[in-house]
Amino acid sequence: MNELCLAVVGALTALHAATWGGFKDSPFEGFRGSSFLRSVVLGVGWALLVGHLRLIAPSTGLLVVVGVCYTGERLATEWWKAILRDDGQSAYSIPMRLAVRGRTVDARLPRYAVGALVAVGLVTAWLLASRFGGGVGALTWWLASIVLGSGGWLTAFGGAWKDAPVEGFQLRKFFRSPVVATAWGWLLVPFTPSVAVLVVAAGGLSVATIETYKTYLAGGPPGKFAGKPIRFQVSEARERCRRIHGAVYGVLAVAVAAELLDRSGPEGTGQLIGNADLLIVLSWATCFAALVLASPKSATVEPSRGSDPWTQSPGSLTDVDIRGASS
Repeated sequence: MNELCLAVVGALTALHAATWGGFKDSPFEGFRGSSFLRSVVLGVGWALLVGHLRLIAPSTGLLVVVGVCYTGERLATEWWKAILRDDGQSAYSIPMRLAVRGRTVDARLPRYAVGALVAVGLVTAWLLASRFGGGVGALTWWLASIVLGSGGWLTAFGGAWKDAPVEGFQLRKFFRSPVVATAWGWLLVPFTPSVAVLVVAAGGLSVATIETYKTYLAGGPPGKFAGKPIRFQVSEARERCRRIHGAVYGVLAVAVAAELLDRSGPEGTGQLIGNADLLIVLSWATCFAALVLASPKSATVEPSRGSDPWTQSPGSLTDVDIRGASS
């Protein structure tokens, strides 16, 4: 995959992340064009870095590249929010800055030290995992499942560390990321022999899947703003985010369909398994595109399903915004 293709993949994955973020958060903090652009720049920059450092093989499947790019953009964004950003935390119900037992670490030196350790730890883990040449086939099925879902396990533990002191430990929420990441890991096995790449890609695609579900299909306000008042009427921005988000899934569905057509013809068993995985991914991308784009109501958070901020009195500015985001 050349640099131009990598840049396009990076931009599209970043648009996916930026649109669900803008849709969820803008009623509480306004639509921030700088944050939207930041995600796109990070996505493109990470994709080009992946190509420059040859972190993945040239023959790696498109979906794996998407997952790796998604993970890079999300890690960079969340690391910056937790370690470097110095915004006020009173706007959030759950701290976005590095916190211990729900109390933010405001001193910069300890935050920066922890951030450096996290960054070094992630790089070290990548280097060690990259040296494993046996592939998933060298592991038992249960150990392979744990390894493939490790990106989801890290997400689950990180989320519990951040959220549980405020909203309590939620068992089903904790296991959601590991389960989805493990499923993605097994789906991606035919497309790359690298265990390290599989773990990173599966983690990224699990985040993409879960965030689309939470933002556009499940309803309710984001947890970090639970109990906070809605302050901005941003119906037009949210509608644009919804359409772009659905369109990104549509582009992915077209790309997967094109890869399926390219692989048509007599094939070996391994290739048939790969095609079965592509069919599953095609179904996933097409369904999500249809659900998000089907109608305004399908992608608009229903006030009755959320908590207090979403049940404002009729006729208020925020009530008009949420109920008529696309009218």
